Amino acid sequence: MITTEVSDALKKVLPALAKHNVEVLVIGGLAVGHYGHNRISGGPVKGDIKVDLDFWYKPTTENYINLVKALKELDVDTSELERRTFDPKKSFLKIPHKTFHTDFLPQVMGLDSFRESKKKCSYLTIGDHRVPVVSREDLVKNKKAVNRAIDKSDIDALEKQNKSQRLDDDQ
Repeated sequence: MITTEVSDALKKVLPALAKHNVEVLVIGGLAVGHYGHNRISGGPVKGDIKVDLDFWYKPTTENYINLVKALKELDVDTSELERRTFDPKKSFLKIPHKTFHTDFLPQVMGLDSFRESKKKCSYLTIGDHRVPVVSREDLVKNKKAVNRAIDKSDIDALEKQNKSQRLDDDQ
């Protein structure tokens, strides 16, 4: 379950990503929420920014170019991004918008292959858009690799919920 603020932010971002064929997987707090543990994502809230959306984008030059086009459509100043040479080890994008924040990551700690992770994903539907979400298993691998306090808390909540679901399934 996701909040109204998250849904509103996704309704702005997802059409631009879809229009420009940007391949992404949802990760981070939004993925945690998708699997049933709702918590505030990101760090401290600043001003009107209440939502932090994290995406793992397929790390190819073509997808990066498509992402830059989508960001331009979202009224992001992309002049610096257009001058950059895509580097899958350095092209991490932190983009502030008026009421939300997006991170686009070409690599995700603990996970080796975007393609393999996408094969195992589930989907979140927002309006007319379906967006792939990293699998629960891959999300936990990522959280273990990052290993911040919030990641440990997420892992505990996801594992507790997973045990509860298995017990329900056995009954």
